[in-house]
Amino acid sequence: MLFDPGWAAHLLLLAAEEAAAAEAESGGLFDFGGTLVLQIVNFLLLMTILSAVFYGPISRVIEERSEYIRSNAGSAQRRFDEAKALADQYEQELRTTRLEAQQVIAAAEAEAQKIRAQQLAEAQREAQERIAQAQADLDKQKQAALASLSGEVEAISRTLSEKLLSDSARRF
Repeated sequence: MLFDPGWAAHLLLLAAEEAAAAEAESGGLFDFGGTLVLQIVNFLLLMTILSAVFYGPISRVIEERSEYIRSNAGSAQRRFDEAKALADQYEQELRTTRLEAQQVIAAAEAEAQKIRAQQLAEAQREAQERIAQAQADLDKQKQAALASLSGEVEAISRTLSEKLLSDSARRF
């Protein structure tokens, strides 16, 4: 067998022990020897490179994005204001239209009331004329009936008087 897993674990354990022994000999977690200055220079160099290569472009993109968001927010606010103005205008037009509609309805009701009153007056006038015509017809018929009855009454009374006189004459 070429690869023994126990052999690799044993090798790692030896490397860890060597590293621990080297750290114990150097003085602990921080070594304030000549490598500290190199680490500081290394850190500053890294920060400069990161600033030039990484943070600068990211800052520029973030600034462009912020400007885009501000621009869109301004545009949205303008559109909101325009929409609110249109809504106000619509409400005003709606109120005006409702007022005009109420005026038209009131005028139509007044016109209908006027027409109704005219038709009622016309109907009453026609009824009065018919009543007067009927009364005149009745008066004519009454006069004709009285005239015909008066002739009959005279004839009947004459007949009765003649009959009474003839009966009286027979008795005496």
